Amino acid sequence: MDENRPTPAHRPAPDVLGPLLSAAIFGYFGFLSETTSQVTNNAGETVPLWIGALWILRLSTLLFAGAAGLAMARAPIAGLASGFAGLAATLGLLAILVWDQVDTQYMFACPGWLLAIFIVWNGYHSIRTVRDHLR
Repeated sequence: MDENRPTPAHRPAPDVLGPLLSAAIFGYFGFLSETTSQVTNNAGETVPLWIGALWILRLSTLLFAGAAGLAMARAPIAGLASGFAGLAATLGLLAILVWDQVDTQYMFACPGWLLAIFIVWNGYHSIRTVRDHLR
């Protein structure tokens, strides 16, 4: 029926570089960067926006690392896992952007316009990855 669709035995190896790079970027900002790991202000008050952003970045790191592990193991579901990890990260970044715009007292470490570019870029590639894997 669908002559252009490759058989599972002839599918190319899953992309390892994309999820690894994403895990490294999200991991840096979620685990290693001082600006995002700070969850209290100068007065010692805990800032919910910063805690939410920190955990969204950390969970995204774990999702991308899992997708990279599946890709290294050449699991057939690796591309789909990578795409869904990207979509989850995109929704998380979108939540941070909206929360940052609503919270007038505190700001996220990244400017809103830069976060919007990350959301569009990550969302576009995640949708393409899921779509390509489901073909």
